[in-house]
Amino acid sequence: MERNEFIKSLGLGVAMVCTGACFSACGKKSDTPEPIQPNGGGVPSGTTASVDLSTQLLTVGSSVTVNSILFIRTATGNTSTSFVATQAVCPHQGGALTFIQDSNYIQCGLHSSRYTTSGSVLAQPIGGGTTSALKVYPITVSGNKLTATA
Repeated sequence: MERNEFIKSLGLGVAMVCTGACFSACGKKSDTPEPIQPNGGGVPSGTTASVDLSTQLLTVGSSVTVNSILFIRTATGNTSTSFVATQAVCPHQGGALTFIQDSNYIQCGLHSSRYTTSGSVLAQPIGGGTTSALKVYPITVSGNKLTATA
């Protein structure tokens, strides 16, 4: 084999190896399990978060996230039954959760998983995978202060 032929065959071999590596890396979804969210996407036990009801959550359907807890006003009045507090991070892959007032559900910004305000799963993630119910935290109202404890 002449030197010119050897260099051509070597170049072709290297190109084939690189192409194969690219195709195997980009070819299909990973067979490895999805990342596990610490605490199922919830907050550490004992964590508290508070909202000032004189300045926040003034209307039914409004929501706010404090210390990774999503607070939602579900009814009028300042009693604990007028609010819900859930984890603010999706248990599927850690996307931010937001309350969609018009449809009355909580949705993940990453894969559009949907949940009820009581934490039940309405729709699994788009594109595959599964999610679990949201953690719902107990809340108390004292004056104008709404507090949730994980």
